[in-house]
Amino acid sequence: MPTFTDTELQKRFCEGFTFFPFKSLEQHDTLIYKCYAGKDDLKKLLEWHSKEHDSSHYIIKIANKLRNTDIPTAARLMEILREAPGKDIAGSTGKYQSLLTSYYNDTLQPLAAKLSDKYHSSGIDNIEQMQDAIRMFMQSAETLQTSLNGRASKKHGLLSDKEYLSKAANAMELFRSLQKRNIALLDAWKNRQLIHNSYRAMN
Repeated sequence: MPTFTDTELQKRFCEGFTFFPFKSLEQHDTLIYKCYAGKDDLKKLLEWHSKEHDSSHYIIKIANKLRNTDIPTAARLMEILREAPGKDIAGSTGKYQSLLTSYYNDTLQPLAAKLSDKYHSSGIDNIEQMQDAIRMFMQSAETLQTSLNGRASKKHGLLSDKEYLSKAANAMELFRSLQKRNIALLDAWKNRQLIHNSYRAMN
């Protein structure tokens, strides 16, 4: 299946415009746009566009991901951490468990509830605050995770301890990958919001 750049797609659309000249659209070089008159009520149109944006698929997608994937995965990880064999390993996993519990209660659950609110609307600052909270957890968790990974790779020690540490490390890495995905989704949402804001500024 052929792929085209945005410019190529625009040009192909313009070619179609030549054969099917929609009266409600106007063409300028390779750009096609719609002109609105005073009777079109731009204020109402912009309000509708804003409402559509506020309930965009980014909010729905992130909220569903948090509720259906991140929160259950965090709960399973906490359960694994509580199963640590022996005081020595429990001491190592305890710090991560404490960090994860705080993140679960103070960030994941409130964020999922906030985004699930159908009247929710966020500006750039709010989106960046969400990203900062996730990044703070990831930075704090990375040191603890590296330490546990090192213990799991040691040649000495009980096989059962190594198997547990490997299981815990894999669960931590899965959860970390989910948080990296959240950062990416929030970035996409933020970029869409910036585009939306620029549209409003031009109008």
